[in-house]
Amino acid sequence: MESIKPPKVIKVYHLVKQSGMYFSSVGASGSQGIGLGFYTNLQEAEFNRTAEILKSSSDKQERFHIYELDVPNPVYKEE
Repeated sequence: MESIKPPKVIKVYHLVKQSGMYFSSVGASGSQGIGLGFYTNLQEAEFNRTAEILKSSSDKQERFHIYELDVPNPVYKEE
């Protein structure tokens, strides 16, 4: 039996609020503590997008976007 090698990149999801031409990170910090608006899985990002939409005033022109990012895995080592 062999151990699983770390992947070269990891997927991270970023929740962004758009108000006109202004963009900002929104939402709670991810459960893994990776920063404001960043999540380790899509389900968590979608949950926080829903919460932000419900908190948002209906008269504002706010939109919420989720982006999937591939970031280098800090523990990956080429052999």
